[in-house]
Amino acid sequence: MNETEIKELLKSIYPHLENVALRYIVDAANYIKQPKGTKLIRAGKRHRYFYLIVAGSVKTYYLKDSKQVCSWFAFKNDIVTTLTSIVTRNPSSETIELLEDSELIQFETESLINLAASNLSASHLMTELITEHATFLEERLYLLQFMSSKERYDALIERAPEVLQKVSLTDIASFLGVSRETVSRIRGKK
Repeated sequence: MNETEIKELLKSIYPHLENVALRYIVDAANYIKQPKGTKLIRAGKRHRYFYLIVAGSVKTYYLKDSKQVCSWFAFKNDIVTTLTSIVTRNPSSETIELLEDSELIQFETESLINLAASNLSASHLMTELITEHATFLEERLYLLQFMSSKERYDALIERAPEVLQKVSLTDIASFLGVSRETVSRIRGKK
């Protein structure tokens, strides 16, 4: 994927982005391909980049007693980062791992933060990305606290139907906070 294709993709996803900001953003971007299992962001490490998924999928998880607890999944055209990486630039408490061979656009976080300080369009984009992630986290909290396991499963499938083809039953169960058997029972009733 060349610079023109990256620019066209970004413009299709973020049509309000002004051309000046878009040019700087593309300058801070690289198209990369990574194999399944690659950890884009590791817990306990600072990370200089965030990503846009061109093709592929990721899971994000925390480790608890050496066990992965999935917190979210991302697919084509989703931005992948942790709030810690963008907002505080501290080490992440999450790990983000590719679920399949993937194509990504890698952005240098610091360059875009600097651009956002001087360019209103880039600032709006950064605010939009942070707001989008915060809204997702709020929805996730509601899902876990107020919905039954079947309602959580249904909400996940409605939000991201591709999860059924790209995510293991173990990871789906972890995300929903239930056992694999519970997910199997819910799926069996469909």
